Amino acid sequence: MKREYGQDYTEEAIALFTRFVGRHGFTHEVEIGAPVEVMWNIPAQPGLSLPIILGLQNYDELNFGVADFWSYFFPFNRVYERFERYLDLWVSSDARVAETGPVGRVLQIREGKRWKSVYAANRMLPVWRKPRALVLNDPTYSNSTMT
Repeated sequence: MKREYGQDYTEEAIALFTRFVGRHGFTHEVEIGAPVEVMWNIPAQPGLSLPIILGLQNYDELNFGVADFWSYFFPFNRVYERFERYLDLWVSSDARVAETGPVGRVLQIREGKRWKSVYAANRMLPVWRKPRALVLNDPTYSNSTMT
């Protein structure tokens, strides 16, 4: 990845999102007219218990959204490999979102027996000592209505 900061990474983001959904066999919808360059909605489906949103905004900011969590990873050329890894960790339940305050959310990845924070959003006081809620994928989710 040789492009510089401020370049348009639309094609690379689409390729990254395509690899991700292809690797996991997920269906998705491309949102046309979104206020960002690229927005993919990936609904809950077998292997994905909650819908997620993948986006590219300002031509070089990768976005991951789930529940009430939204993230901005940039610049693209420095974060895309890590971002793609976090997506795969999300699917395997080795990533989670911790509620750390009234609006504070932290994306964490599992490293051995510990959880490491890799992204924080809306971290305003108060910050709770322990998360009050966790959001994570249940990879055994089948989306089946049959019992």
